[in-house]
Amino acid sequence: MTSTVVSKVIFADLDNLMYPKLKAWAQHRHPKKSGGWVSKKYWQTIGGDNWAFATRQEGKNPMRLRSHTETKIIRHVKVKGDASPYDGNLIYWSSRMGKHPETTYRVATLLKSQSGKCTHCGMYFREEDVLEIDHKIPKSLGGKDEYKNLQILH
Repeated sequence: MTSTVVSKVIFADLDNLMYPKLKAWAQHRHPKKSGGWVSKKYWQTIGGDNWAFATRQEGKNPMRLRSHTETKIIRHVKVKGDASPYDGNLIYWSSRMGKHPETTYRVATLLKSQSGKCTHCGMYFREEDVLEIDHKIPKSLGGKDEYKNLQILH
């Protein structure tokens, strides 16, 4: 029997398990109050969610308990062929992981954000390429030394 994991379904199941626990806690905290009073005190409509467990604060944004289904699902990308972090392929592992022991953190982060491609020509970097960090807006024209203003070129 083959089993596949669907995170969205699991997160929805966790939300369905969490509601009775929150309801039991709220009823336990206020044993002499009705269910309607308890639900009005702890659950409210926020955005499109009609049953958001949140605080009531006059004039402020309520603090709410995030649901499991709000968790961003990140898909795993398989490692290419027979690649190994120890094979010396600096470009591949820097663009995949955003770090590599043989390169600076800045270069590895930029390689990852650019998916291993040159922003000027759009071609993938190779091991023998000389990488240069460039400012999109030059510092002399008011550009800052921030990641959003940096790029790697051939």
